[in-house]
Amino acid sequence: MTTTTEPQDVSDRRTRLPWVIAGGLVVVAAVAVTMMLATGHAGDGAPTNAASTASAKAKAGAEYDLSSPQAAAESLVKAAKTGSGETLLGLTCVGRPDCVREHATAMSEQQLAEAQDTIREGVFELGQHLAEAEFTSAVDGDEPGTKEVPYRTPEMTGDAYLSLTFIQSGGDWLFYQPQQ
Repeated sequence: MTTTTEPQDVSDRRTRLPWVIAGGLVVVAAVAVTMMLATGHAGDGAPTNAASTASAKAKAGAEYDLSSPQAAAESLVKAAKTGSGETLLGLTCVGRPDCVREHATAMSEQQLAEAQDTIREGVFELGQHLAEAEFTSAVDGDEPGTKEVPYRTPEMTGDAYLSLTFIQSGGDWLFYQPQQ
């Protein structure tokens, strides 16, 4: 009697895909924020200043609920569905200079830029992946101060679930990818 492991391998790859996407998004976001902080410029070459950062934060705060990890997870889905990488980036730690200064100090400018680019470029995939996600209550994350919000999508079978990690910065819960 011979058994095949191919269906399990396919299932494992599908289960890892959201983690890979989420991880890439966080890394890109972290790199981009660090670069902006280090150079003092926004991605368009314009100098960053407190007013423009505050304006972007106010806009994201007005449209998205970042008051709790679970609300931030729902807002992340809503932002991804817009198709705007910049909007999605504004809900991540690497998209906020203050959060990068506080939680991603070891990230190089290049790493930050790559993390931000990954988030911008992955917005559609993330939106599709999380379109029908069902979130549960947040639990303590692996890193101090983080919270993980477990979720399931219709494609997941059995007890499978994934989670998104959030960290609080400036009163907002932001998507966060711990550095590996």
